[in-house]
Amino acid sequence: MNWTKEQYLSLVNELNHHCIRYYLLNDPVISDAEYDRLYRELILMEEVHPEWVVPDSPSQRIGFKVSSGRTIRHDKKMLSLDNVYSEDELKDFLNKVQRVYNGRIDWVVEPKIDGAAVSIIYEYGVLTAGVTRGDGLEGEDVTHNIRTIKSLPVKIDFKGRLVLRGEVFLSRQRFKELNEERGKAGEPLFANPRNAAAGTLKVLDPRIASDRGLGIFIYALDDGRQYGTHFEDLLWLNKLGFSVNPHIYLSKSEELMEYIKKIESLRKEMDYDLDGAVIKVNDYNVRDILGETIKYPRWAIAYKYEAEQVTTTLIDVVFQVGRTGIVTPVAILEPVEVSGSTVSRASLHNEDEIIRLDIKIGDRVFIEKSGEIIPKVVKTVPELRKGTEKSIIFPSSCPSCGAILKKEDAYWRCLNRHCPERVIGSIIHFASRDAMDIRGLGDKTVERFYKLGILKSITDIYLLKPGSIGHLDGFGELSEANLLESIHESKKREFYRFIYALGIDGVGIKMAQVLASHFKNIDNLVSADKEELKSIYGIGEEVANSIFGYFKDGNNLKMIDDFKRFGINMQYEQTTTSDILKGLNFLITGTLSKPRKYFEDLILKHGGNLLSGVSKNLNYLIVGENPGNKLEKARQLGIIIITEDEFKKKFGLGD
Repeated sequence: MNWTKEQYLSLVNELNHHCIRYYLLNDPVISDAEYDRLYRELILMEEVHPEWVVPDSPSQRIGFKVSSGRTIRHDKKMLSLDNVYSEDELKDFLNKVQRVYNGRIDWVVEPKIDGAAVSIIYEYGVLTAGVTRGDGLEGEDVTHNIRTIKSLPVKIDFKGRLVLRGEVFLSRQRFKELNEERGKAGEPLFANPRNAAAGTLKVLDPRIASDRGLGIFIYALDDGRQYGTHFEDLLWLNKLGFSVNPHIYLSKSEELMEYIKKIESLRKEMDYDLDGAVIKVNDYNVRDILGETIKYPRWAIAYKYEAEQVTTTLIDVVFQVGRTGIVTPVAILEPVEVSGSTVSRASLHNEDEIIRLDIKIGDRVFIEKSGEIIPKVVKTVPELRKGTEKSIIFPSSCPSCGAILKKEDAYWRCLNRHCPERVIGSIIHFASRDAMDIRGLGDKTVERFYKLGILKSITDIYLLKPGSIGHLDGFGELSEANLLESIHESKKREFYRFIYALGIDGVGIKMAQVLASHFKNIDNLVSADKEELKSIYGIGEEVANSIFGYFKDGNNLKMIDDFKRFGINMQYEQTTTSDILKGLNFLITGTLSKPRKYFEDLILKHGGNLLSGVSKNLNYLIVGENPGNKLEKARQLGIIIITEDEFKKKFGLGD
């Protein structure tokens, strides 16, 4: 090939530009296939002309193994932060600052990412070094791994010297995948994403770091400052091509708690761990006046949130049976505070998880709240064992009905459809808010009615008559009348809610909406074959088999016939008022001005479709306040992202 070096350098710049568009701006302008074609051409150029290779070439993000832990001295000491844990402690800190500087102070509030702090150096626009915090005076040279972070530019349009501070992290999703991979390979698991990120920085082979997919947020500019304030410099760095956390706020003293709480409210929506908020004086001159101690700056503080991961002791394990028959081991724990609540039980998922964790009764364990809702055991501490710990024996028969259990994939399942726990769980699910929304049939009431023989199956709900429950303690004529009225109203629920209420494995609320829209009525759905089911977007082999098998079961068909006799709606109501959204797929994330169901109904009424997740088949993602991880994925796939108002205006669907 007759390339010139100018063509090579131009291609390097072009590929670096596309990396910024894809990884930093989430706004690619070429397809993955086109990027791969250009990258292959670059590699071919470098194979033919190795003397042309420049440090900022995308090919050089993955360099060579290093053989020793070389250290680099920091230009300025990398200090730690002092912590506060309450609003009163924060006020004490602010008062101390005001006693030293008696003037107006503006603050910057930032998420405190639970990762690994690094210092990054650019010389004449090229990334030349990445260094861990170390002892604050010098840190380990991890340049070979820092260069693998795809959201970090290796070359920037700035010819001076920059020294940046950043936090390297591993996303929650990638951490989960990584531990699954390590578990299958028989390797020890990482305790949390922070440990995984810190450990990855220190691996000798950059190919490992590249595979693990680290991320980074730049949070400070130490050398090369352009403005007199921290906030302005962060905005400048973002424009220069660096990833700066979008949830950073400029605040007055009296507004600090508002922003601290706002960041905390976003905590479970983010795909990375954060354990607090960092509060910093914005003005560099004021920082100089305040100074620092040997360990901490006097112009910054970390407001720590409640811990999400803590240690406690596993006292016992009990086994619960769900409505689908799956037997789940539940850890009974010594009560401990996690994220502001007392936790005494946590899920162990299945037998394979018990084996993978090598967990025993009496172990000291790490627990965390997944999404701050469901506690789970994530790690044991075998080093603290005393020899009195007991192995966990998974039962061979159902703990509820005594039936022999059958293992299906990773789960043991009770196949007895009359198993008490299965029946109770099925009734509770059927009556739940997202399903048939039968007010008055909560968990405790269903359990009580089952034990009294009033409800022995789901269909028994519609056989309740006046006088059948009003005599019970805690009930009366009014309570009975209200419950019977709610049962009657449930017959009019939308078709998709009935499908969801059936509790078919793999069919959530979104999938139920898709099935209702596609098949229109229960008879069409019952008679559908596997191929038709698999032809519907979002339904794979496993879910198709589950749906098909459900409607081939004679007991389920009899139950559906009973529901028909009771007059339950099993027809998709074609309330489409126009076809302006026909052929378009939508998904909603975040909080909108009205309940999400309002907008989902609006989309369906005008011929649109609702998807259950982000994919290339999605046309529009409607975004509200505090969007979740779907927003980031949609950006990566180039999906059109619109607000509620833009959606209404674009399609003429205003109130």
